[in-house]
Amino acid sequence: MMYPTAVTVIAIGVTTFLLVKVVPVFGEIYSGFGAKLPGPTQFLISLSNILKSYILYILPALALAVYGWFFYIKTKPGREFWDRTRIRLPIFGPIAHKICLARFTRTLASLIRSGVPILEVLNIVANTCGNVVMEKAIRVASSDIERGEGISTAIGKHPIFPSMIVRMMTAGEQTGKIDAMLERVADFLDEEIETTLSGLTSLIEPLLIVFLGVVVGGIVIAMFLPIFKMSEIINPPKR
Repeated sequence: MMYPTAVTVIAIGVTTFLLVKVVPVFGEIYSGFGAKLPGPTQFLISLSNILKSYILYILPALALAVYGWFFYIKTKPGREFWDRTRIRLPIFGPIAHKICLARFTRTLASLIRSGVPILEVLNIVANTCGNVVMEKAIRVASSDIERGEGISTAIGKHPIFPSMIVRMMTAGEQTGKIDAMLERVADFLDEEIETTLSGLTSLIEPLLIVFLGVVVGGIVIAMFLPIFKMSEIINPPKR
């Protein structure tokens, strides 16, 4: 995420600079015409005036909002809300979900292979899976297993675990090789995550370049639009 984050920050910085320093210069020039400016140009000038007037309030408000968000997601309800939301996000949600599932299956496989008691295994996995929703599901499944249910049956009650994982765990229980099955699932998930991230990285680069070009180019075109229509602005058509 370093590359898209850097480009996004640069885009915001360039846009802010243009609105605060460049657009007002054009606004002063065009104000002397005493004529109605094109809509996009007038919108940018108005936005620039608002930004210049309130930038000392906007920047602290944004910083406070970011700090407040990070503080909120560290609280118990905030973390639960964010963990539930992030696995439902488009594009990035499935990746976050698969990362948690890969962590769950690999840790579970390693601990079962090491001979750790299953209830202790589930307690450790719940603390390391990295998602509160999954953690709650594992703890409920642990209680069901303690009452005599099988691992796959208890895990299969919770929609956060895909049917593929449940079926592989069922096959592992039946053959007595659940650790090997979980290891295969973890490897499969890791490969899927790597493939998806590689594709997204290749796609994000041109999209960000286009986004930056559209934003900066749109501002430039909007500011030069009155020059293209100079004759209409200086000598408006008589009605």
